[in-house]
Amino acid sequence: MKKLLLLLLIAPVLVIAQGEQRYADGTATDQDGNTFEWINYGTQDWAIENAAVETYRDGTVIPYVTSPDWYNLTTGAWRYYDDDPGKGKLYNWYAVMGINDNYSSTPPKEFAPEGWHIPSDAEWTIFEDYLVSSGYDIPVSGPGSSIAKALASKNGWSFSDGSSDAAYGNYPEYLPGYNQTTNNTSGFNAFPTGGWYGDHFQNEGYDSTFWTTTESNIGISYAEMRWISNTSVILRGHELKKINGLQVRFVRDASTASTNDYSNAVAIYPNPTTSILTIEGNIEYQIKVYDLLGNKVLETQGNSVNMEHLSTATYIVKATDKSNNEELTYKVVKN
Repeated sequence: MKKLLLLLLIAPVLVIAQGEQRYADGTATDQDGNTFEWINYGTQDWAIENAAVETYRDGTVIPYVTSPDWYNLTTGAWRYYDDDPGKGKLYNWYAVMGINDNYSSTPPKEFAPEGWHIPSDAEWTIFEDYLVSSGYDIPVSGPGSSIAKALASKNGWSFSDGSSDAAYGNYPEYLPGYNQTTNNTSGFNAFPTGGWYGDHFQNEGYDSTFWTTTESNIGISYAEMRWISNTSVILRGHELKKINGLQVRFVRDASTASTNDYSNAVAIYPNPTTSILTIEGNIEYQIKVYDLLGNKVLETQGNSVNMEHLSTATYIVKATDKSNNEELTYKVVKN
């Protein structure tokens, strides 16, 4: 009995490394008046909702096209999954790139709202690397970063216990389709909308797929995409025909965002600052200061932080109310 008890005490405990829970840092509005939330991830701000625009930035309508016309398109179009307005919007790659007609002399339209753009494959890699370095990956090896569960939404995924994938069958708790309440610690909220693949809808509940702006080197008809599935821990990259319909996200360089974009009901002052930065009120906060590479450079408690010894630069300040764990995020300029 003593031997059994000792074995139980020393048995390894499986811990899922998923990083700190993240929440929206602010909101923005697209050209159609839709409001979307976003989160700062180091040098980048990412929309944490899928694009829902029906016009380009200049007001030109993006055509709504249903099969069979879709398959032969070389210009921008969108449609709902299952052609059901209650489901997510899917776009072909030509819409993402603002290709509105087949004349080479016509400049491309802008799909994203002012100040935002569609990420390239390289920008997805920067995002991926940030999440890995911030502890959102899990200790399972594979051909990519193990951050799928941290990216996946907390609902909508078809159940998976890993039995269909020998590589992960022993680790079902790491899959987006298993215990969805532990998904989405990164706040990215990747919903498994599925996609339109040439001539049919497929994989609702199983896949969350996103276009990049990067063309593939395997042929002019292909572009790079990123995706996660309910049965894998990996954020994957793949080439896909441009005619397919996928989800889209907006991104922007954090350095270009205004300090006013980080809107909070609680003020922080002075901003810019040379030394002491104070959060309005007398609440006790856990305060963390990050540079734009995502490195934590300062941490303290209270309602103020002394930034006097930090270099002249722009920083992200996160203040967590210790009584209710509500998080405030600020972009602060240190002079």
